[in-house]
Amino acid sequence: MAAKAFLLLRRLGPQLVGAQWASKGPTLLANTRVINLQVLRALSFKDDGGRASVARNVETDSASSSDSDSDRKTEKGTTDFWRQKMRTVHAIFDLNKDGVISWDDFGMLGDRFIDLGHLTPEQETGFRKTLKSIWEEQWGPADPYNMVNAYQYLDNMHHVINDKSLKKKAHRFLPFLFKAVDKDRSGEISVEEYKLFFRCLGLKEEEAVVAFRAIDYNNDNRLSLKEFVKVGREFFSSEDEKKPSKHFWGPLIQDH
Repeated sequence: MAAKAFLLLRRLGPQLVGAQWASKGPTLLANTRVINLQVLRALSFKDDGGRASVARNVETDSASSSDSDSDRKTEKGTTDFWRQKMRTVHAIFDLNKDGVISWDDFGMLGDRFIDLGHLTPEQETGFRKTLKSIWEEQWGPADPYNMVNAYQYLDNMHHVINDKSLKKKAHRFLPFLFKAVDKDRSGEISVEEYKLFFRCLGLKEEEAVVAFRAIDYNNDNRLSLKEFVKVGREFFSSEDEKKPSKHFWGPLIQDH
């Protein structure tokens, strides 16, 4: 059964994921369960009655064991707004604006924060190790030839925010960003220090002011480490367009 499904997938693949799915983007094309169900349905029409029954049974088992209705309802990263936010971060990490991010981009972005001179030697070492660990966990080898385009980044982040263990670890670099711009090491950052954050991202200072005012929930003109990390993590997980966290990484990239 599995062998026949594989052969049929190779023969019918372009038809199964053609016009119906092409417009949905790489995320749906990467959804193997959708493709497998299409193959099984195709088998159910092409085989005899007995095999068709097997195909229907396997389809039912697959749906019940791997993707219940409640799972689909709670899936995150499905809206255009969320994808817009992820494209924004990808564009920021793409320092040379060539359409992809590599370990060189990732490492150089880290260097910008380290070069501010506010991290201790131990924090610098921890920051570099954390960046490299995150890169290798999500993208593989830390070499300049390992490049990630926007579609790959979206698919990866979709996987990350739907996996509890990955979600907890994916943004552990945020405290280092906070400490790097906490110039006076007070444990809080002001709007002037948030400007340093945006400067390292290659963004404008006036944009930093807008973002800071939006995410300063209690209007005390300070952001604690806890507040900074909470809002930074929320940016990646929330699909609510009203959440001020959408401003965390600056203006969202506009679709053309």
